[in-house]
Amino acid sequence: KLKAWWQKRKLAIIRGSQICQEPKHWEDDYELIASEGLFDEYLEMVLQFGFITIFVAAFPLAPLFAMLNNWVEIRLDAQKFVCEYRRPVAERAQNIGIWFHILDGLAQLSVIINAFLIAFTSEFLPQLLYKYENSGSLDGYVNFTLAYSPCSYVSSNYTICRYKAFRDPAGNLTLFYWKLLAVRLGFIIAFEHVVFLILRLIDWMVLDIPESLQVKIKRERYLAKQALADNQDVYLSVSQRVNPPGWRGCGPASVRGSRQSESEG
Repeated sequence: KLKAWWQKRKLAIIRGSQICQEPKHWEDDYELIASEGLFDEYLEMVLQFGFITIFVAAFPLAPLFAMLNNWVEIRLDAQKFVCEYRRPVAERAQNIGIWFHILDGLAQLSVIINAFLIAFTSEFLPQLLYKYENSGSLDGYVNFTLAYSPCSYVSSNYTICRYKAFRDPAGNLTLFYWKLLAVRLGFIIAFEHVVFLILRLIDWMVLDIPESLQVKIKRERYLAKQALADNQDVYLSVSQRVNPPGWRGCGPASVRGSRQSESEG
């Protein structure tokens, strides 16, 4: 918006010093902002994708807000490219290039980060391990997760303090902490392997090119080959009519051949 406003302001200053005349349509198009490519658009989408996928466990509503944002931005970008920017020069491309590898790397990184977030910030695994060691019951879980302050702190402050940690009264880590750490690391490995397996299955099941489109592509190739073969047949038939089998051309090869026959005779 700022670029469009500045461009209009400069054009208004230039037109104010010239003779007032109705500009032509192509002049209006030329005076629009020059197209700078799609780098900024790709960068914006990649940043949004990265923030959503990496921190979705911390804020599950992020994909919803991103969808609403993109729904509005589609119309804003359409208005920008149609009314404020010049028509860009079309360039042929097979795919989105390096952006695909960046998105794929962000997707794999997000799986690992979300596995760490779930394992180390949620109460799911501590409760699961506590239930496993206490016959499936969560009785006394809150009291179990609170450690007592060391004796030195109690003697100096004359009060008992409890904090959330798995430590004994001496301040050392308990056996439950190390068991929980092993469970968390195992959960991270299992979680990422399951998610990557599901991604590979989806990638294998969903074709890059739909089957109906593949049939149309093959049909177009067959028709192109058939048209080329027909053109070759027509060319051969025409060349045979123009140049009979017994006719020798006047090119260098025919002259050379006639000279060789004369020398042999």
